[in-house]
Amino acid sequence: MDNLNDLKAIWLTAKTDSLPDSHEMVHIIRKFRNKKLLKIVALVITMILLIGIMIWVIFVYKSTMLSTRFGEAFIIISGIIFVSTNLNSLLRFYKLRVCSNKEFLQFLEQTRLRQQFYYRRTQVVAMAFCATGLLAYLYEGAYKNTMLFIGAYTGTVLYLLVLWFVVRPRVFKKEEKKINAQIEKLESISKQINNDEI
Repeated sequence: MDNLNDLKAIWLTAKTDSLPDSHEMVHIIRKFRNKKLLKIVALVITMILLIGIMIWVIFVYKSTMLSTRFGEAFIIISGIIFVSTNLNSLLRFYKLRVCSNKEFLQFLEQTRLRQQFYYRRTQVVAMAFCATGLLAYLYEGAYKNTMLFIGAYTGTVLYLLVLWFVVRPRVFKKEEKKINAQIEKLESISKQINNDEI
């Protein structure tokens, strides 16, 4: 009987003011899921449109140089890489339903690991294909005019460098910061619940 009284005393003294209730947790999970789904769907649609435009350009623009065809192929390959990886993420987020704190925390941990892999591997490969394709694609249109050639390649290389060394790391750090904050919040909730149960 003492154990029951001890348990009741612990239950009554537990500080749960800072903990979200079940409805708020469901809202947090849904908001996170829907925001990510919307972002991924927009990215996939944009990439499919860009691939479609590139395929249309292949049939409309009659190139005479092999470098242009390689450039077109590389750009399409990079688009396919981006679409396939984002479709995979889309399925993961679509399957995310109402779940427990621990399940959501595991999902976030897996998402963080996948983001790191995407940043270090997948995005590097896709952007290498895209950059190589873009540089090869521009050659036919600019090689006859020296000033146009220098201007086109200087602008393109500068654009790619800014994209690679400024935009890409900033976007990754921003996304990593968001997911880390969400994980820390859920871990503190879980620790507080576990401490209250002891």
